[in-house]
Order: sequence, then structure tokens, then C-alpha cells
Amino acid sequence: MFEPDGGGVETGWLPFPMFGPGTEHGVENAIRNAGDTDGTQVFDVWFRPAAERDEPGRAGTTHLTCAVVPLPFGCPRLELQPRQPGGDLVGALAADRIELELDGFNERFRIVADDRRFAVAFLDQRMMRSLMGLQPEVSVIVNEDTMLLTAPQLPPGEMLLLLEAARVIRHRVPPVVATLYPPRPSKGPHEDRWLQGHWSPDPIGDEVP
Repeated sequence: MFEPDGGGVETGWLPFPMFGPGTEHGVENAIRNAGDTDGTQVFDVWFRPAAERDEPGRAGTTHLTCAVVPLPFGCPRLELQPRQPGGDLVGALAADRIELELDGFNERFRIVADDRRFAVAFLDQRMMRSLMGLQPEVSVIVNEDTMLLTAPQLPPGEMLLLLEAARVIRHRVPPVVATLYPPRPSKGPHEDRWLQGHWSPDPIGDEVP
């Protein structure tokens, strides 16, 4: 299914700075498989800091192609940055880099994570090999309950390839991760844990352990 105006893409729930309140952005050229119900989709997006809107002469608008992959759990932030020059993610973390057992993966990506345990659990052998099948310029951000694949704006044919790759990757997510990082609650007493900006297994406020 192709939507040139991007009207079917909901960005308000995406936990990434480019879609946040301090950034102006727009979506177009959305593509998703009409038979899928899991929310995986690809689209073009432009964004810029809202403060630059009225500054003459500023060319601060960034254009990307993105794939959104919903995940069945909540998790700390993880970024995979292509090692090619200019391939770093916007807003890369300052945490220590992580090296994994698959040498080819370490050579392809720099791994930056808030939580090393999550990175090791999420990036098992099957997941790493699937991610290595992405186009060389694609970066990956995992945060809360969403995986975001980003690339410089792609032509339509490559957008379709990215959509298919995103669908494959979603089925390579290790099931064990959901037991380590529970899904984000949509309502109820534990919702406040997410309003704090992170998941904690410990009781907060008036919750009873």
C-alpha cells in the first residue's frame, strides 16, 4: 500500500527526537504491506529544529527514509552506526562501544547502548546476520518498544527493499528479550514507570510490591 502524502503514518508515539515536540517534521511516500497488521512501514521524513523555522538562510532540514518496526517489549536505547564515513546516527550516544562475537558485525557497525545486557540479548547470531543484510547506509535505533531504521532518502525501489528487510528483521527478534524487558503498559498502575522515561521492575509511588 502506497500513500504519497504519508497520511496513514502516526509519528506522535515514536520515541525518537526527530519526532519530538522540539522538532518540526513531515512525512510522505509511506509504504506498507496491505496484508500486515504489525505496523511495520517505510516512509520518507523531513525534520528540522523548530527554532530554525524563522531563521533566514538556515538550511537545517534533514531528509531521511525510515522504517518503523514495532517490538513486543520495552527496552533501553541501542544504536547501530555504520562505520562508513558520514554514517553516524543523529544524536549518537556517548556510552562505551560494545564488541560482539561476530567479527563481520563489529566491522560493519559501531554498537552504542545504554545497557550492555540488552545489546547482547537483542543482537544474537540470527539478528546480527539479518541486520548485516541491510543496505550499507542504513542505521538502526532501538528505543522503548520500537526499532527505527534510517537511511539517506532512498528511491522507491530501495524503499521496497527496506520494507522487506524490516519485515524479516521483526521475525528475527530473540523471544528471550521479552522475558528480560516487559512490554510497555498501555494503562494501569505501571504506566507511570514509562512516564518517568524508563522501565523499572521496582514499585514506585503508592504501588504495592
